[in-house]
Amino acid sequence: MKSNNGPTGICVSSGETIGTIRFYKKGVAYTKQDIVLLNEWLTSGVALLKNAGGLLSSRGGITCHASIIAREYRIPCLVGLKGVELKDGQKVRLNATSETITIL
Repeated sequence: MKSNNGPTGICVSSGETIGTIRFYKKGVAYTKQDIVLLNEWLTSGVALLKNAGGLLSSRGGITCHASIIAREYRIPCLVGLKGVELKDGQKVRLNATSETITIL
């Protein structure tokens, strides 16, 4: 993993986006401006994540639900997130390809 003075993780779906951190909440539909941070994956909520701008999880690996969802919908995604704790509503740049998150 590379460091950019911020959190990093393992790329499971490449891409780059700028958006707002949103903690996953059951039943909420997300938009391209949302980078959803979730550690619990409910298969019943997958459809609500398909329009998210990015996905992050401190758990999982290349075969976890987050990884599969991200690849299926082509959403930039990092799993195994480590580093600075992110806050709901915080604006960030997610570069899954280089495995970095920059707090803006």
